[in-house]
Parts: sequence; C-alpha cells; structure tokens
Amino acid sequence: MSFDSHSSRRFRKRNPLHAAPFLLALTLFAGTARADDVPPPANAAAGTRHGSAFVDPLGFLLFGPRIGVEVGTGQMTGALYGRWFDSGLLSRSLFLKTNDKFAFSYGVGARGRYYLADGMEGISVGGALEYLRTRVENNVDLTAAISTYVIPCAEAGYRMSFGQFYAGVSAALGYAFRASGTIENLPGGSSAKNFVAANESSIYGQASLELGVFF
Repeated sequence: MSFDSHSSRRFRKRNPLHAAPFLLALTLFAGTARADDVPPPANAAAGTRHGSAFVDPLGFLLFGPRIGVEVGTGQMTGALYGRWFDSGLLSRSLFLKTNDKFAFSYGVGARGRYYLADGMEGISVGGALEYLRTRVENNVDLTAAISTYVIPCAEAGYRMSFGQFYAGVSAALGYAFRASGTIENLPGGSSAKNFVAANESSIYGQASLELGVFF
C-alpha cells in the first residue's frame, strides 16, 4: 500500500521555529507582569531621605533637652543641635549649691554618624563635639560664675522608623574640658575678688531619646 504526496504532507511535523515569535512575545509579557507584581523593598522610601529634624525630650531629666537638624545620604549623616542646659534636672543637681540658681545656660554641638543599614536607621556609631556655656548666680554673695566647656565624645545608638517619623536611643561617653571660668559681681555685689573659679573638668556621659521626622 502506498500514500500519495498530498496525503503524506498532512502528517508532517510543524516546524517549532514557526511558533518562536509567539512564544517570545508571551515570555516577555509574562516577565513584565511578574516584575510589576513584585512589591518594592521595605526600605525603598529610605532612599529618598535627605535628613531629619529631631528633639530630645529626655534631656529634661539629664543635661537639658536638645533640638537639631541632621543631613546626609544613606548611611553617613551630620547634625547640628542646640541644648537648653539649665532646664535639665541632672544639670541642676550637679551644678547648683545652696543659694545658687541658673541663668540661661546652653550648649551647641555638631555630630557625625554612620548607620550600618541604609536609610538613616538601625544601628549607628559616631562622635560629637559640643561647646557648653553655663552661668550660675548666687543671690547671697551677689556673684555669678561663668564657665565654658569643650566636650568631645563617642556615641552609639539605634533608630527605628515609622514611615516619615522615627524614634531613636543613644548613649555617649566623653570628657568635658573646662575651657574658661570667671567670677563676676551681680548688681550691688563686690565680693567676686574673693572667689576663684575651680577647674571642674570631668568624664562626661549622656543618654538621649530622639523623636524626629525625615525630609
């Protein structure tokens, strides 16, 4: 038995290359759909952060609250801050004696941090340098003691973000070098010459709680 040429052509296999354009288009479409369905990384928004503004309310219990601004990219940041020193509970306990009271006392500082993770969050290490000026007045002697300090320190901390907001804790250890100390008479006083400003340089330690917002 034999088959004619027309019958034999009906049983030929289809060339797979004929379907290649269709399969390629289908593959590309499926790949695009999968890419669109993949959610962005959890820290994708962190890449757009350029800095933050923060406050440290824990300072009311220690060496005065701070307010500051931080700028940087990803893992490296720098910050400038100011401190209201005489409002701190520990400041008053360590600096004031009988009949003493604070006049306005303040600190200004700069710090640098390196975050182990991107996005200015997680564990960080760094250092800071602060200038501190205190003024303690005595209403009995009618004198005022004015002191300035330079305080370098190292710090480590951890920051957790909540969208555009964050909370962070840190601890710092350094040394407060007394740069100058003078005794002045208050109005009506004349006994400043009887007092000498003592050298009160000492080891310095601090904890902080920063609440802030990214920008």
